[in-house]
Amino acid sequence: MITVIGLILWGASAAKGVTGSVARSWIALALTAGLLAVGVLAFAVNDSTTRSTLIGALGAAVGAATAFYFSSKSTDQAHDLLTTSVGTETVPDLTGRTADDAMRVLSTTTLRLMVDPTSPAPAAGKNVVKQQPLAGAVAPKGTTVLVTYG
Repeated sequence: MITVIGLILWGASAAKGVTGSVARSWIALALTAGLLAVGVLAFAVNDSTTRSTLIGALGAAVGAATAFYFSSKSTDQAHDLLTTSVGTETVPDLTGRTADDAMRVLSTTTLRLMVDPTSPAPAAGKNVVKQQPLAGAVAPKGTTVLVTYG
C-alpha cells in the first residue's frame, strides 16, 4: 500500500513537471509508514505504560514530521524567491565579435563587459577569442563578463 502511494506521488510530480525535491515526499511517506506501524503497535500492546509511551512517541514523531516537511518546503520557497528577485540571465556568445559589437550585445542585458587585463587592448581587427562565463551559462543579473581579445 505504501509503495502504491509512493508511486502515485512520484507520478503526479512527474506529470506536472515539478522539479522540486522528491526526497521530501519520500521522507514524508517513510515517516507516515513508520508512524502507522507505531500506532498499530501502540494499540496492540496490553501494557498501559508501554502504550502511553508509544502514543507519546507517536505524537512527537507526528510533530517532527510536520515541522520537517513544512520547514524544508519554506526553505525551497525562500530560495526560489531570492532567485526570482535577483534574477538570472543567459550569457550571450561574444566570441568573434568586435569590442563595439560585444558592448552592443551586452547593452541589451544587465551584464557588464570587462576586458581581461592580460589581453591585448581591443583594437580594429581584434575580436573576442575567449569569454568567462561561457556563452549559454546562466548568471545572476549584473554579472561581469570577462573577455579576451586576440
